This record gives sequence, structure tokens and C-alpha cells, in this order.
Amino acid sequence: MNSAPFEPSSAGRWRLLPVLDRMVTAELVRTMLAVLAVLVTIIVSRKFLSILAKAIEGEVAAETLFTLLSLKMLTATVILLPPSLFLAVLMTFGRMYRDHEMTILQSSGVGLARLYRAIAFYVLPLTLLAGYLALEVMPWAEREAQRLMHKDEQTADVRGIKPGRFNEFSKGDVVLYAEGLSKDDQTLSNLFVQSRSGEQTAVVVAENGYVKENELGEHFVVLRYGRRYQGVPGHKDYVISEFEDYAVRIDEGDSEDAALKREAAPTEELWHSQSPKELAELQKRLAVPCGTLLLAILAIPLSRVAPRGGVYGNVMTAFLIYMVYENLQRVTQGLLMTGKIPVWLSYSAVYALMLTVVLFYLIRAYGPRYLWQQWRGREPGL
Repeated sequence: MNSAPFEPSSAGRWRLLPVLDRMVTAELVRTMLAVLAVLVTIIVSRKFLSILAKAIEGEVAAETLFTLLSLKMLTATVILLPPSLFLAVLMTFGRMYRDHEMTILQSSGVGLARLYRAIAFYVLPLTLLAGYLALEVMPWAEREAQRLMHKDEQTADVRGIKPGRFNEFSKGDVVLYAEGLSKDDQTLSNLFVQSRSGEQTAVVVAENGYVKENELGEHFVVLRYGRRYQGVPGHKDYVISEFEDYAVRIDEGDSEDAALKREAAPTEELWHSQSPKELAELQKRLAVPCGTLLLAILAIPLSRVAPRGGVYGNVMTAFLIYMVYENLQRVTQGLLMTGKIPVWLSYSAVYALMLTVVLFYLIRAYGPRYLWQQWRGREPGL
């Protein structure tokens, strides 16, 4: 009795990618994660040093230091997705050319269209993810970072009060000197406070005092048992008064809306805006998914090297292309912000130039006849 030949189920065939796609996707993931980790570490290390310097100076609270670092790391990861994928595709296919794997694949009928199909399983979902991160997650991270920084800047003066030295608040309008500080860091002793309001200058001396925050987030130094002198320097009509309790405001409460910048504005707000500066910020965000897809397309013909050329044969060329691309992005955004070019030109000029570069390298690597054959029909896939 003859048994029927074994055939894998259709569900299994759909569930598993072809061998070539799995191989390329796995290597792309490994290479990209390694490149992204190195780039993020370099960029975030520089940002961490600047945040750490602010923390040492008292401008950033120690408890928010690592939160800020995490938010900056998230923002840097989103921005570095396009160059990381670009370099990953370049290195992956460059290695395959060096190890003659691409020669074997081409002799088996794998052409240009099949190579693009192999990376599409990874590049297309990554492009969608990059779009979501750039349009939604990155603005949220910027809002949170700016909110924390603004809050710390408002309370930095309070944390920075040091006994035995003159402390400036409210951009120098308030100067406070305290001779001593209690063991629980709550009570200041032998206080001297000078405050300015227009031409009026007030000098207050008190036996002790403490810092208090009201429900609006404003901070005051409450002085107890002292004397106040108020008047215009150079005049004799000073007002002298004694008090049991007197409060001097040393900052203006937390104003989050005033601290938010264009980088933190929601994408929907930018989308409906007519301001050139906000449209330039929207262009900056859209550049992340567009750059992710476009640079991956460019990396295929750019990675084509001679077998003895080495895996890093075209890395310098790729670096120069990316630098030109990134600088053109900044130039067009700057021109859009100043109103020197229309919106449509700012959004399309860089990508039109990059598509021209892609076409040039495709023709250079494969020839116009081969590209025309690929355009008219597909070769069998692996």
C-alpha cells in the first residue's frame, strides 16, 4: 500500500519565512542592534555629562537625573534608527559579497528584486515603528524631559541655598545670606535678604527662617523676628519696620506651558499649524520614517563590492552620503523656518535628490538593461 508523500501544511509554510529572508532578517537585526547600541551610547554619554554637570551645580535634582537620562536615550534611539539601519544593511550585504555568498545566490537566480523582498520583511515594519516613535513617542519624551528640567530650574535656587555664602534668586533680584543651617536642613539662622522691585530696594534681617512652597508651586523664604528697610538707594526716606513673620518670594511657580518648545509639541498640533517653524519641526519628525526606508533602499546597490573589497569597502562613501543627506535636511528646515522656500519644496527636495542618488547607484551597480528586465518581470524567488 503506497502512502501519500509528506507535505508541510499551508499554515506552516505561511508561518515560516523562506530561508533567504530568515537569514537576512536575523543578520540585519543583530547588526543593527549592535550599531544602534554603539551610536546611542556615544550620543547619550555626551548628554549625560551635561546633565551631570547641571546636577552638580544644583540645577537638576538627583532623583530626576536617571529619568532625564532615560528620556534622552529614548529620543536618541529614535533619531539614530535611520543611520543604524543604513549601516546594518550595508555591512550585512557587504559581508555577503566578501564571503562570495552573494555570488552563489545570484547563480541560483536571486536578483535585485529578490534582495529587496528579503529586507522588506524587516525594513517595512521598522519603518512603521520609526514613524510611530518619531510622531508620538519622541514628542512625549521631550515634553517629559522639558517638564522635569523646568521644574528643577524653578526649584534649583531652593536646593542651592548654602549657609555662609550669598545666594542669588530670581535672576539676581533676590540675594539671601544665611549664617547657619539646622541639622535637619529645615531652619536657617541669622538671615540677610535683599530684594529689588523697580527702583525700590528692600533689606531684611532676621533671626531665623525657613523655605515654604504654596499651592501654586511658588517658593518663599519665611523670615521670623526681624527688621525690614525699604527705599530708593541714595535717598533718605527709608521705611523701617519690624515683624514677627515676613515672606520673600524667591521664584515664580511652575509654568509648564511656557517651558514647552516646538520639539515637545504634539504632532497633531504641528500638522494643523501654519507656522513655518512648526512645519519645519514636523518635517524633522517625518524625516525619521522616510529616512529609514530611503536609506535602506540605497544601501542595497551601495553595498555591492568586489569579493576582495572587504566588508567596509563602501562605508566611507555611505558616510559621506549620509552626512550630505543630514545636512540638507537641516538646511531645508532652516530655509523653511525663515520662509525662504515653500513647504512643498522643503519636504520634497531632499528626497528627490536621494532618489536620484539611488537610481544612479542602481544603474552603476547593475546596469540599465538589467534594471529594465527587473522592472518588466520578476525572477523566481528562493
